[in-house]
Amino acid sequence: MTDTQLPSLQKWGIVGWSALAVGTMVATIWLVNGIDEQGMRMAIRATARTSCILFLCAFVASALHRMRSTPLSVWLLNNRRYFGVSMAVSHTYHAIAIFGLWYVTAGAAPKFESFTTLAILGYIFLIAMTITSFDLPAALLGQRGWKVLHTTGMHFFWLAFTVEFSFKIANSPPIYSPFVVLLVGAMVLRLLTPRRQRKLAS
Repeated sequence: MTDTQLPSLQKWGIVGWSALAVGTMVATIWLVNGIDEQGMRMAIRATARTSCILFLCAFVASALHRMRSTPLSVWLLNNRRYFGVSMAVSHTYHAIAIFGLWYVTAGAAPKFESFTTLAILGYIFLIAMTITSFDLPAALLGQRGWKVLHTTGMHFFWLAFTVEFSFKIANSPPIYSPFVVLLVGAMVLRLLTPRRQRKLAS
């Protein structure tokens, strides 16, 4: 397997293009629908989905590579840190849209109840994981601390996306059903891959 077989987009290029793509998407939503309640709600929903896609790229990278080494799995594994940072960028747009909704409705929406302890915890995880995606903070945290933080955070976000999108299936089955299927499939892949590897080694 050679580098020429891998996609040319790598590392910070992924973050840059992700930021540009999500930012362009949000700007287009506001341009077409207006910077009002409807436009903000659409941006919130859209950025939640882009965050989920970027999250899944990082979430399945190591399991996919352990199952079978391919140019795609190598590329995902080599760049999973940058997909994680890209997810943080997308979720920053998500937070901006949430604040925008609060602003354009003069505080009427989203309701205070929307900012639950779990939502606040999610952004704490996001900030901590993004900071420790850089070498110096990761070294200061230590390998064991880094692993605990990122493993816990990844599973937290998996649960958050799965629960949120599962509740939305009733209103938009064609949109959210594929996301839930992908999320469940990703978790199954992560759970089954180590077992498969142990059987092969025995």
